[in-house]
Amino acid sequence: MRAALFLPLIPGLLAAASPAADVAFFEQKVRPVLVEHCYECHSAQAKKLKGNLLLDSKAGWQQGGDSGEPAIIPGKPDESMLIQAVRHDDEDIAMPPKKPKLPAAVIADLEAWVKM
Repeated sequence: MRAALFLPLIPGLLAAASPAADVAFFEQKVRPVLVEHCYECHSAQAKKLKGNLLLDSKAGWQQGGDSGEPAIIPGKPDESMLIQAVRHDDEDIAMPPKKPKLPAAVIADLEAWVKM
């Protein structure tokens, strides 16, 4: 069921380059990270939504959470709050919270996805 939650995001974000390659990249590299590290607190299925941020739909990340700023700005990873959070650029928004920073390769995959 969780897989279906993110499908609305794919067409709007991955339409720029090779759609088949971008979808494969998302499915292999990005979705598993979001499911494992983000959806527990940031999805429509979350028991308690944190920061009013939904990452399982395009409308959710475009609206953003409590900040009112989009969580992802397509093509601009350095300006995307999601990337800033996983990089731990600002400890106030560091994600995942109370856990070690995600591995550099995982962060690089998220950055590459946002660039797409």
